[in-house]
Parts: sequence; structure tokens; C-alpha cells
Amino acid sequence: MIYRFERFEADDTAFRLSVGGAPVPLEPKTLRLLLYLLQNRGRLLRKQEILDAVWGEASVTENALTRSIGLLRKALDDDSREPRFIETVPTAGYRFIAQVETVLPSTAATTPPSAAPSGLPIASRQLVMRRLRFIGIALFCLMVLGAVSWLVAARLRSTPTIRSLAVLPLANLSSDPGQDYFADGMTDELITELAHIPNLRVVSRTSVMLDKNTKKPLPEIARELGVDAIVEGSTVRSGDRVRITAQLIDARTDRHIWAQSFEGSADDVLALQDSVAREIASEARLALRPPSHRAVNPAAEDAYLRGRYFFNKQDLPHSLEYFEKAISLDPQYAAAYAGYATALDSAAAFGLEKPDEAMPKALDAAHRAIGLDPDNGEAYTELGSIQTIYTWNWSAAEQNLTHGISLDPNDAVAEFKYAVYLDAVGRPQDAVEHMNRAVQLAPLSFLINRRLGATLYLARRYDAALAQLQRAAEMEHRPASVDNYMSLIYEQKGDRDRAAQHDVTALQADYPGTNTEALLEAYERSGWKSYWRARNQALMTVPASPCMAYETGADDVRIDDLKDAFESFERAIEEHCYYMAMLRVDPVLDPVRADPRYADLLKRIHQ
Repeated sequence: MIYRFERFEADDTAFRLSVGGAPVPLEPKTLRLLLYLLQNRGRLLRKQEILDAVWGEASVTENALTRSIGLLRKALDDDSREPRFIETVPTAGYRFIAQVETVLPSTAATTPPSAAPSGLPIASRQLVMRRLRFIGIALFCLMVLGAVSWLVAARLRSTPTIRSLAVLPLANLSSDPGQDYFADGMTDELITELAHIPNLRVVSRTSVMLDKNTKKPLPEIARELGVDAIVEGSTVRSGDRVRITAQLIDARTDRHIWAQSFEGSADDVLALQDSVAREIASEARLALRPPSHRAVNPAAEDAYLRGRYFFNKQDLPHSLEYFEKAISLDPQYAAAYAGYATALDSAAAFGLEKPDEAMPKALDAAHRAIGLDPDNGEAYTELGSIQTIYTWNWSAAEQNLTHGISLDPNDAVAEFKYAVYLDAVGRPQDAVEHMNRAVQLAPLSFLINRRLGATLYLARRYDAALAQLQRAAEMEHRPASVDNYMSLIYEQKGDRDRAAQHDVTALQADYPGTNTEALLEAYERSGWKSYWRARNQALMTVPASPCMAYETGADDVRIDDLKDAFESFERAIEEHCYYMAMLRVDPVLDPVRADPRYADLLKRIHQ
């Protein structure tokens, strides 16, 4: 076969490369490498595959391959940074990317004079015969090409388009439990990369991590997650080398579509993730945007993965520690700043950090992440979240939250935080719509499902809210997060007996030392208002939470002690309690909406 590309011609029979008819001198192995690349043009060739095919049994290292690639680029006048012919896929291999025309070498032989058609000179008759042979060969090639095209099209028609997938937690095969964080981090990063594929729904990590130790069949997992395909695999980290093995499975037919191993240096795991994600995207017949990663300090990358690992386990102190370490090791690491901002936000919400100390640092970190990487969706989402619950900068909050969603359309947390904003500005039905989207992205996440229940409550859809909270309770037993909202719902439905019972269950989970039996006795003996008076007294003896002032203010509304209620709300504003953002929609505050003091509060927050 003769391969023609631009002004070059490579002849595998004559074993030569020429340009304009003049031979181009190349070492035999280098020419053999070029021919192998041409024969497999358009396909990513792994380094080991090339070594096996070109060097065979010879004992050589990747250095020999790198040298030959360099010689080829020099001969072809190709630039590795802007390649026309040979593309380097970092840590993986090479791909020949130019358009190639293939022709068969002429097989015409001199025709004996006696066999030549009469009436034409011998030279002319030979030319006619060569042309006839060429036409025959061309027709044959067209027939073969048509048959191959039909077979390829038939295969594509037989594989339905993949519109949704889930990446199951990569297994840690390093025989070292201390590397679990690395496998989880690689899972998280792979999900993030695949989430950039247009028109593809990627289930969030909060759902897939629940199946980390499951033995369920893959089709069953896919049905639970509502996806067409599953990616599963493993990681092995040994010394300075990393191997990722992944396979893409069509869960609708339980058919393996693709499987591949990727190996590279632990110093550049981001490039390795890009290679894995791009191959999966290709097999899913979708387009993944080009990677924009810069080189990251390996120790900083390791600290970042540990920060993510502990954040996902809700171990916020350790998460903050490792994000801070990642930033100190690589001050230009945008993802580490974004993760740090998110962890600080959560630490303030759970009372581990004072909002006035944590949130300004989170704000600075989010701005720094955006400055370093304007395409970091998490940074925009976190910035918008801080502007919603802390600075109450509403126009900027919506702009940043919606931009975060546009950058990471498969991020359930981004939808969650935008729903909080929509409630804060008095758009509860829109908030429900976005929380439904979040649940579609993370169907097995307790936190996402619980928040949908809370959002339905704020939208006054009480029966739907109860059903949703019960679904969340089946996922995880967290009475402090579920029973408190059930109590609020039953209160609005007028079922005070159930409201009191669920409230004491939540209190016992939040503050184990609370004498909840005494509270129930106060309710049974003296009624609803007596219960809330006793409850307020009980809260004075427990450690203060970030929003204790808001909680006591709401209790005072229930007992018509409005002077104390508004004093508590004033204190909640000063302390930047995140519940104050819900001032417009909280049903508990319905009795005071006509009070001028309520209007003043609303004006201070929504200036």
C-alpha cells in the first residue's frame, strides 16, 4: 500500500518515504514506526502496543519510542505543540491525525506484443491496459469500502445512544487501605470530567458512592440510578506509577462496550484522567471538551484528593487541613481553593467554624479559584452560595449560581444551592423544580433527597414533603435532619401531637442531654404554648449552634412573645445565620408578616 498525506508518500512495499519523488532518509525502525502509525491512523496507539509491533522481542524502553517519534517529527516538519501529523496523548500514546489517501502500487507488467490489440502502438496499448487494471482495482476498492461502511453503520445502529451513565467507585487494588482516598478521588475526578460531555446526564458521586461495597448486579444498579450505561474499574498505585482499568457497559443489555487499561506517572494523574474520560466519551459517541489542566504539584494533587475524600465522609476538620496543605504546596491550584471554599461553607453550617470567621475566608478562596480557572464550576457555585446565605448579594448570587450550573450541568450540589437561592428570593416553585433536577442527578443521595423534602415544605406542598422526607429516612437514619422538618410539616397541617413527637426526636439526636420527657409532659399537661416555652428554656442549657437565635425567635413567635422573637431575629442577622435567608418563605413566620418589624428585617436582608 502507498500512503499519501500532504506532500509525503510512504510506500510499505518499497519501504521508503518520499516527498515530491525524492527519498527522505529515515532509520529502518523509524520508517517502520511511521508505517504502523499510518496503518492505524485515527486510533490512539498505546506505547506498549507500538513497542510490541515495531520492536518486537527486542528489549527496549520507551526512550527508543520517544527518540523515533522525535526523528519522525523532524523529518515531517511536525510540531508536537501544534501537530499536523502525530498527536501525543499525555501518558498514554500517540495518534496519526492527518488525512491519508491510500492507493495500491501499480502491478502492470509489460504486455507481449502478440497479445496487444491491433491498430495501436505497443506503448499506447500498454497504457490502455494499465488504465483498465486501475479502473478495475478502483471499483473493487469502492465495493470493499461500501461493504465496510455498511457494517460500521449497522453496528452503530445496533448500539442505542448513551444519554446517561454512572461511574461506580473505582476499586483500590493497591493492597493498602490507606490508598482508598486515591481511588475515591480518582472516581470523583472522572465523574467531573465526564460531566462536561454535552447532552449526557452523569449521576453524581453522592449517589454512586452508596454502591461502593454493593454486590448487586450491574443492571439492577443501573435501574436504581436511572442510567443507560455504567463505568466501573479499579486503580493501582505503586510507587510513582498509577494504573487505571475501566470498562464501559451498556446496562440495558449487560453488554461490554469497551475496556481499557491506562498507565502513567503519579506525577500527572490529571492527564491520565483526561485520557480515560476521552476514551469513554468516544465510545459513548459523544464529545468531551478539550482538557484545560495545567501541571499540578504531585504532592498538592495528593493532598487535594485527601481533602475531597474527607469532605465526602463529612470529616470537615481533616478536609480543611488537606485543602490548606494543597494550597500551600501549589498556590496556583484552582481546584484546591474551590474545595477549600466549599469545606469552609459546610464547616460554618454545621457549627464547626464561626460564620464570621469561616465565610470571609471561603469568599476569598472562591474568588481566587475563579481568578486561576475561569471554567471552575464549583468555584462559581460556592461563590453564589456564600452570596446567598452570608452576604445576601442577590443579583450576584444568581449570576454566579447559574454560571456554575452552565459549567457543570451534571452537578447536583449546584442545583441544590441554586434552589436555596430561589427560596430566599421568594420563588419556592422554581426551587422545587431545581431540586427535582438535583434528585435526578443524585437519586440515591440522602442529603439531596432530604433537601427536596425541605423545599416542598417551604413551597407549602406538605403531603408531598412528608412523602419525600420518608424516602430520605429510608436511605439513612438521621432524625436530626428529617424529624425536624416532619415536625414543622405536621405543625402546619394542624397535627400538634405528631409535631411535638417528631420535634423531641430531632432534639434528642441534636442535643442528647436534653430532657425530652419533661418537654412531652409539659405538652400533655399544659398544651402547645407550654411545650414551646419549656423547649426555649431547655435550649438555653445546650451549646449554642450557628442559628440558635433564629430557632429561639421562631419558638417565641409560636407563643406570641413577639418582642423577644424580633430581638432574636436581630441577633440572627448580626451573626449571619443562614436561616435568615429563608425569611420570605418560612411558614412559621406567617403570623408576623404584617408586623412592621418583619418588614424591617426583610428590608435589611433584601436591600
